[in-house]
Amino acid sequence: MAIKRYKAKSIQEAIRRIKEDFGPDAMILSTRRLPKDPRNPYGKDFFEVTAALKNETEYIALKETHCIDESLDKLGHHVEMQKPAAEKARRALLGEGLQALSAELFSIREMLFLIDQTGGLPEFLHRFPESLNLYARLVKSGISSRLAQIFMKRALDTLSDRPAGAEHITKRVLNEILSSISVLDPFSSHNNKQQVAAFIGPTGVGKTTTIAKLAAILSLQQKKTIGIISVDSYRIGAVDQLRTYAGIMGLPCLSAFSRQDLQKAVKQLQHKEIVLIDTAGQSHLDKDRMKALSRLMKGQPAISNHLVLSATTERGDMKEAAENFSILNPRTYVFTKLDETRRRGTIIDQVLEFKLPVSFITDGQRVPEDIQAANKESLLRLILRR
Repeated sequence: MAIKRYKAKSIQEAIRRIKEDFGPDAMILSTRRLPKDPRNPYGKDFFEVTAALKNETEYIALKETHCIDESLDKLGHHVEMQKPAAEKARRALLGEGLQALSAELFSIREMLFLIDQTGGLPEFLHRFPESLNLYARLVKSGISSRLAQIFMKRALDTLSDRPAGAEHITKRVLNEILSSISVLDPFSSHNNKQQVAAFIGPTGVGKTTTIAKLAAILSLQQKKTIGIISVDSYRIGAVDQLRTYAGIMGLPCLSAFSRQDLQKAVKQLQHKEIVLIDTAGQSHLDKDRMKALSRLMKGQPAISNHLVLSATTERGDMKEAAENFSILNPRTYVFTKLDETRRRGTIIDQVLEFKLPVSFITDGQRVPEDIQAANKESLLRLILRR
């Protein structure tokens, strides 16, 4: 197998030599720093990078990807455990199976792109070159290079400069990401008070389908009494679509086109434990319609708003949408269409930019299978999975 190790004074020099020998599609297998000889006071640290031709690494890549997926799958298993056991399992998982994450294969072409995107390799990669693969994986997942560097620096700043090992670094970085995520299930309360939840967001993010999924989960699985209201008077057939879903599940579905209609509909469903409200999709650039929706919801103190955003939305547009929908004071995020993109890391940027918890995530069109209440581990698993 055409595998070679390169020793150089810097990672950039090693990458340059690999590109000359194997071309831009060569695959980096590992990186590490070789400490200077303690007997030589004038010696310097060297870096060792192991690389191979792409066609020679196909089997390795498949094996690594399978291992990564298995490790990430394990992250969500302890949700059902009691807290002491869950914490113990969490520590074990972060410390054992996830070593494969830091060994993710990537090509010289991707590395050159990464260097170009970030303006060079961050300083921490010179101190801990074994973290290079993990850093590249975070950026490739859609997390901004700025935020990926913050996570890496926080995890590495308290370490000494001696080699820490990819497994230990991976554990620390993943813990940093997990600690930055906040989750909340708005329907977990047991105070016997009616909950009225409106789902707001841009056009085409899947609000109606999300409400259908939630209605099915809450009514059929959790045995709660559910009512549905549609205030979408813009989209042709929107009310009919929601009524079809509601009819299949045997749930009442009312329409409201004014503030007075909405008040009457909520009152008519006052004996339901949970009322779900479907709103019209709003372009986050259409300030007039945003204000109209705000006026419609005004005077309804019992309604909590939940901002639905698609994971396929470009980072800048997602940020702007959240800014403009802030007029409605959303309580949580709902992220949809995670199955339609590999760059799901924009979610992490969004959660840290506007500090709202995540309540639900969806990853498909099936009703009700493709929705789940968010927990930190499941969200991280979906973001990092390829």
